[in-house]
Amino acid sequence: MIRRATGMVAAMLTGLIVAANLAVAAPAAMAVPDGFTFAAAGDMIGPYHDLPKSEDPGFAQVAALFRGADAVYANQEGSIFDIKDFRGYPAAENGGGYPLQRSQFARDLKTMGISLVSKANNHATDWGSDGLAATVGWLTAAGVTQAGAGEGLEAARAPAYVQTVKGRVALVSTASTFPPMAMAGPPVARFDIASRARMGISPLHVREVGVVTPQQLQSLRQIVGPLDFGGSPGSNEVRLGDQVFRAGAKTGPVWEMNMGDRDAVIASVKAARSKAKFVIFSIHAHQTAGHQDKGGAPYEPMMLHWANEAASSEDPRPANFEPALFHAAIDAGADAVVRTGPHVLGGIEIYKGKPIFYSLGSLFFDFRGRRTYTTPTGQVMNFPDGYFQTVIPVTRYAHGRIDEIRLYPFAIQVGGPAGGMPGPASSDEARRILENLKSMSAVFGTKISIQNGIGIIRGS
Repeated sequence: MIRRATGMVAAMLTGLIVAANLAVAAPAAMAVPDGFTFAAAGDMIGPYHDLPKSEDPGFAQVAALFRGADAVYANQEGSIFDIKDFRGYPAAENGGGYPLQRSQFARDLKTMGISLVSKANNHATDWGSDGLAATVGWLTAAGVTQAGAGEGLEAARAPAYVQTVKGRVALVSTASTFPPMAMAGPPVARFDIASRARMGISPLHVREVGVVTPQQLQSLRQIVGPLDFGGSPGSNEVRLGDQVFRAGAKTGPVWEMNMGDRDAVIASVKAARSKAKFVIFSIHAHQTAGHQDKGGAPYEPMMLHWANEAASSEDPRPANFEPALFHAAIDAGADAVVRTGPHVLGGIEIYKGKPIFYSLGSLFFDFRGRRTYTTPTGQVMNFPDGYFQTVIPVTRYAHGRIDEIRLYPFAIQVGGPAGGMPGPASSDEARRILENLKSMSAVFGTKISIQNGIGIIRGS
């Protein structure tokens, strides 16, 4: 038994697992097996107690859904290790806090039925590279497969695989929201000796561009003058500090992907397609259309999901770059796309017979059982009602496409021994959750019927 998975030991374990995943010879990919079921959940922040010891009926219902599915995905935001044995340090630049679960939590996830998690998110390196390595080590020891983190970019971007009774399942994960120091990196050579590659996550860099009229751009160019370090004579862009402005017909802020990062994660999806019968693509992205509408800003440490900003906490519409990226992932071979990050529900799109879940809210959301929380830095976080609503979709496939998606609504409980965990939603709350999801999904042309407190999407 692994008693301590920190530092070099966990990092070596991670490297071996990635190598094994890449080295396994697999047959050519086939269509998703008929009857294959995939369950997905959103973000896991907490809970800070051992799951199997809870007799909460909500937990029992969720666990039953997960255990009945062939593959189950969730986003593991917090770190996992026993702090009394940890020899690393908390990061100076964290992802908005230091969420932490004990090593037992990894085994709890396995017991619950979760088989695949992403570690590409803004909290991955809250406890530094050692904390991430320890987390990956404990997940591996518990038999939970993770993707999105590793030693070096190649390992972080590589697909992770899990074998099911119906064939191999792959997960490719990345994040567009992360502290700069969280990204995986190459080794550094000194005195003809190379260091280990840096433990970190798979990044998808995005930048915000302010689109203005040609007249406004000319005015900005005159104002900025020699401060425009990123511009050149005749350029269609002006840079002021970290902000880029460009002339265009439709004005307002937009997000742009780093195309090198984009192409790398799409290549990983293609690689997974050649080795697996079912491929999941996930991204952790706080960027929303709400940010664009209000003139938001790229991720900064301690902004904490813009928890006090209505634009992000109540408007989960995807940022402009996300639908195109998700369509590209499905075109490359993904069978399901899951976006995490907003902590509130988003819509569901069906593209070429495959589901895109724009946000599923949180599976666990535990801030000491409170709706208002003050951070160690004094920032007051006021969580809206939407932060305590979640949906777990269970998708069944036939002929390589969606046969049916069943949407199970849950309410995150506040306070008590089951605080932070999903619990049964009342009939009225369940209808509100599903009606909200129905409305957001209609924007994508997705039809949801509500029957006996469950949402249903039929395949075409």
